[in-house]
Amino acid sequence: MPKKSKRQQETGLVEVKITTGRDLTGKRLQKSFYGKSKQEARRKAQEYLIEQEAALQTGKAFIKKSYTFEEWALKWLEIYKKPHTTPNGYAWTFQNTVRKHLIPYFGNTELTSIRNADIQAFFASKTSYSESMLNKMRMCLSGIFETAIDNDLCFKNPVKNVVYKSAKGKNTKHILTPEQAEIVKQFARGRMDEVVLLLETGLRRGELLGLRWEDIDLDKQFLKVNRSVADSREKGRRVTVGPPKWNSVREIPLLSNSLAVLSAREPNSPYIFPAADGQPQNPNTWSQKLGGLMAQLHREYPEIPLLTAHELRHSYGTILRRKGVDIYTIQKVMGHKDIKMTTEIYVHNETDVLKEAIQKVF
Repeated sequence: MPKKSKRQQETGLVEVKITTGRDLTGKRLQKSFYGKSKQEARRKAQEYLIEQEAALQTGKAFIKKSYTFEEWALKWLEIYKKPHTTPNGYAWTFQNTVRKHLIPYFGNTELTSIRNADIQAFFASKTSYSESMLNKMRMCLSGIFETAIDNDLCFKNPVKNVVYKSAKGKNTKHILTPEQAEIVKQFARGRMDEVVLLLETGLRRGELLGLRWEDIDLDKQFLKVNRSVADSREKGRRVTVGPPKWNSVREIPLLSNSLAVLSAREPNSPYIFPAADGQPQNPNTWSQKLGGLMAQLHREYPEIPLLTAHELRHSYGTILRRKGVDIYTIQKVMGHKDIKMTTEIYVHNETDVLKEAIQKVF
């Protein structure tokens, strides 16, 4: 039985090879066709031969429908990403990555002519970016080529097995201990109540600013995450309101401090933490306010680092894990896309705790 190609093993497709000619040394030139069955693969091969014969008879070169990288990348955004992603996620995660980084590099290059070495060279030119940004570029590139394969525009994903490394190294995240989290909550109470909710719910910044009174049930003591606020890229608009990231609509229990904060607030707007005009706050403006609060706190408590909204959220998830909450519950509460994401983020924290404990012994 002939050995299956790597693509056959990965996709389960059946391969049919035909000879298209010979090179200058006399070696046979072969072309592969793939299908879900041998009959389908053979049909594609036969169509190709007929089209080639027609080209010879008419004197016109047969042009198979092909795409440049830019053409297919834009189609990938429009068909595969825009309808299935939140407006903010689409703009910042996909559109920005493709238009700012991928198209300027690969542009008018034919999809079928891009090889693994070309992808490797691309990442070699991007080492000044963070590892998370490089991962985002890889995700987009791989998605573009995988969908091209699904549409018979190319037969191989050149992104596979690519190796890259950021010259920046990993950014260190600051994590609060449970004791420090209590200090932050008490300090924020009355100054910036949103921080209390962040540390007791693990909401994303946009989800926090998108909270409306209709999302709160004080009697049953939970809140529902229904939307997220993002900085608008449209002229004349301060924010956009859309579904939460990964469409992670979910319910989160409210703890005592959060209940006290919400019970004490007067609903003078549909939003719980509105701007002066009653509309949602701009996330970037809000983050500047948070920076001011953390600087003030740091002056009084130097042992507490200056934290971002994301680090406050991360502290909440870490505290849950260290107190024995299972990883599946954390995934649900944090609104992660899948369990793999939750595991990658929080299991490493257990290693950090173990390391600290061993170092204390020795």
